[in-house]
Amino acid sequence: MKASEILKPLGVFAVVIAVVLAGTALVGTLAGSGSAGPADGEEIEGQSPGQFAPENVLATSAPEDGEISIDSSGESKRILVDSGHSNRYSRSDLAPLVEALAQAGHEVDFTPSTPGDGGGFGETSYNATLRHYDAVLIVQPTASFSDGEIAGLSAYADGGGRIAVLAEPPQLSVGSGLSAQVTQIRFGAQDLVGEFGLRMGGEGLYNIEDGGNDNNYESIIASPDGSSALTEGVSNVTFDSAGYVVQTGDDSQVHMRALSGTRTLERRQASRYPVAAQSGNLVMVADTSFLKSSELYDLDNEQFAGNLLEFLVSGDKDEGVPQGSDGNGGFGNGGGDSGGGDGDTTPITPTP
Repeated sequence: MKASEILKPLGVFAVVIAVVLAGTALVGTLAGSGSAGPADGEEIEGQSPGQFAPENVLATSAPEDGEISIDSSGESKRILVDSGHSNRYSRSDLAPLVEALAQAGHEVDFTPSTPGDGGGFGETSYNATLRHYDAVLIVQPTASFSDGEIAGLSAYADGGGRIAVLAEPPQLSVGSGLSAQVTQIRFGAQDLVGEFGLRMGGEGLYNIEDGGNDNNYESIIASPDGSSALTEGVSNVTFDSAGYVVQTGDDSQVHMRALSGTRTLERRQASRYPVAAQSGNLVMVADTSFLKSSELYDLDNEQFAGNLLEFLVSGDKDEGVPQGSDGNGGFGNGGGDSGGGDGDTTPITPTP
């Protein structure tokens, strides 16, 4: 093949490349003659609304820091955690609270999860069990309390014992298998808190307004209603599974309310719903999620949790309260001695 036959096609190809490059440079020059184009994410009329700009797309969560603080200068107290009413919580959820109480010099016991399992927290020995503790923590019971248990706890509170009840709104539970059934799980201590002029509302809460939730419309935010020991140092608390407290008596006091714009999930009614209230020596909180490790250090949750523990350990219960027969499987000989928890509860050893 002659050299001219080889060079001729190469020459044509080089001309084509030169034309393409020249055209690209001309377009760039013409585009640059006007104002510079908007940067990525910058709002353009008819396009890219501000809420889709990069700095606004990523949702921000509440900061997670802090620690649970309990005054360790007071008298050592014994706290009983109820596990005998089909309570829906795991002990790992309560581990930070147990550790904080232990570090402050207090003792925590869990009741057997099965009624009659070694005696303990059943109706026949309920009063005898309570006499050995200064406070009781009841987390989302789904089984009801008997009349005898309610009477025992009422007398317990009248005698200076402290009670904290944490509740959740009704929830649906789906079983497993091909014939799975959908059942509704309800708070089981309505009759108990009713003795103190309180009850749990029938719906959960949500808030879709800016600043009214923590990165999830059902993670509502609540703030103090007035000043109290329970809300000292607290500005905002986030609740992931909140319901609301209904006052049925005149002696209760609301300590925390959901922010404005909060609504009920079914009726969509907006209000500043009460989420924490106190009646005498009983405190009721319409949420349990704030105790979980994943939520405990959001906003002021850890301060609120610390205040709740302070409430439990700051009472002054009378000896021998509540009165009643020791029954079968009660602690010791049924006296007022606060020592010994021999066999009926499971003590928790905190991590050093």
